[in-house]
Amino acid sequence: MIKGKSPIMTQMEKIYRHTRANSFGTRARYESSCRNFVGFLDEKFKMKNLRNLQDKHVVAYIQQRQAEGVAPKTLKNDLGAIRYMHDMIPNIKHELSDNKGLKDTFFILLEKTPAVKGDRAWTEREYNDMQLFVRERAEDDGRGAETAADVRDVMQLARTMGLRVTEAVAMSRSQVEQALRSGVYQVKNEAKNGKWRQVPLSAQGRQVMESKIRDVSRGDRLFVRPGEKTHAAVNRVEKFLQNNRLQFETVEGRESRMYQGISNALTYHGLRYNYVQNRVRQEMEKGYSKLQAAAIVTKEVGHERIDVIDVYLGGKS
Repeated sequence: MIKGKSPIMTQMEKIYRHTRANSFGTRARYESSCRNFVGFLDEKFKMKNLRNLQDKHVVAYIQQRQAEGVAPKTLKNDLGAIRYMHDMIPNIKHELSDNKGLKDTFFILLEKTPAVKGDRAWTEREYNDMQLFVRERAEDDGRGAETAADVRDVMQLARTMGLRVTEAVAMSRSQVEQALRSGVYQVKNEAKNGKWRQVPLSAQGRQVMESKIRDVSRGDRLFVRPGEKTHAAVNRVEKFLQNNRLQFETVEGRESRMYQGISNALTYHGLRYNYVQNRVRQEMEKGYSKLQAAAIVTKEVGHERIDVIDVYLGGKS
């Protein structure tokens, strides 16, 4: 049985059939954009009347288009077409936000593709040598042993789960309990811009959590000491890395992180580069294209735009 046009597709076509605003070429381009958008509304939201269109529908469409790899310029043209159509709809129930409003309210980014400023990933040798160092320091009873243990674990969480340093340090006992039960770690308000996301629990992450949770009381965080502020704990583990990283840099690593004559230093953020590169490769080995792999991994690291993945890949294919 052949499926007929949806009610909202008929409404859209009627709008463009009767409008004479702008040039014929512009109207044709706008109608083409809106045809895709209205098809999306019909499939995802089962919408029956375009008068009910609101920001949440536009945001969902933006996120899908970004996951498909649509260029920012093309997406902005799509939004122009959607707003043009919306202005022609009689008796609308909701106003649509402009691009700034979408950014401020929903954290939607419509900027140009970010520039790739070199790779920041650690080499395998750098990571292993630094891990050996902090493990040995953690086993000592001397000053800094507890921080060294924290650095050891935060490094593993950053590299195998893509967590930002603040996200790892702010990890609470309740989040860990849920992750150990479900196999998925829920990043909450500690995320950048407060954007919650779910991350697959890695084998190393599970080991860290199972070990640390034994000494953490309910309501406390795994890496924040009693009476310590979260930002102070973050600063503590970052300073430790900054004070010790130079001795573990390799020639190969410095060369791979070179950008405009300057080599990017070893950082926790660099371990997120390792995570993205490893995960994209894993998904591509399953048979996914680079674009499809990027669409999967970008959500795991807290982005909704696959072009950001090119930054983490450091220009690598």
